[in-house]
Amino acid sequence: MQLDDTHIHMVDLLRRNGRLSIAAMAEQLGVSRSNAYQRYDALVEAGVITGFTATLDFRAAGFGVAALVFVSLEQQRWQEFRERLPSVQELEYFAVTAGRHDGMLLVRAADVAAIHELVATNLAQWDCIKSTETVFIMDEQWDRVNLRAGFAGRALRSGREFTDDAVLGISRITSFVEPGEENEVER
Repeated sequence: MQLDDTHIHMVDLLRRNGRLSIAAMAEQLGVSRSNAYQRYDALVEAGVITGFTATLDFRAAGFGVAALVFVSLEQQRWQEFRERLPSVQELEYFAVTAGRHDGMLLVRAADVAAIHELVATNLAQWDCIKSTETVFIMDEQWDRVNLRAGFAGRALRSGREFTDDAVLGISRITSFVEPGEENEVER
C-alpha cells in the first residue's frame, strides 16, 4: 500500500488517540467521513493498522523501574532462547540487535531489586545466554516515532511534494454536527 500524507496523518492521530471517532478524524484530516472510512479500512486491510491497545502510565500501574537488558547468546541456542522469552513476566519488548549484543529486552518491574532478581537469578540460569548487560532507564521522554516527519523526509528524498494538510479536492468538514443540527461544509 502506498501511503500518502493523509494516511500518515490518520495513523498519527490514531496513535495519539486510538478512540478517536471516524467523524472527528475526518474533520481533523479535512476529508469526508466516507473518505476517512475508506482510508481507515484500507490501512487495516493492508496490515498497516494491526490493532489498538491502551497506553499505560507504568509508574501509576506499579512498574516504576525500567531497564534494558542486553543479551549475548550461544548462537546455536536461539530457538531455546525464543521459546523461553514468554516466561519473563517483566518483559515488555524484545528485539534482535546487531553489534556487541545479540538482543535487547525492555523489562519493567516495581523496583530495582525485582529487575536484579530477574537478571541475576532467572536469566543467569539460562544456558543459552552467555552474558547480560543491564542499563537502567532514568527517564522516558518519547515513545512515538514522528511518522509525519519521516514521511516528509522520504518524500523529499524521492523528489515528491509533501503537503502537511492535504485536502485532496474532497469536501472538507469544518465541524462535526449531530443529526438535526445545521451542517457547515466548506467546498
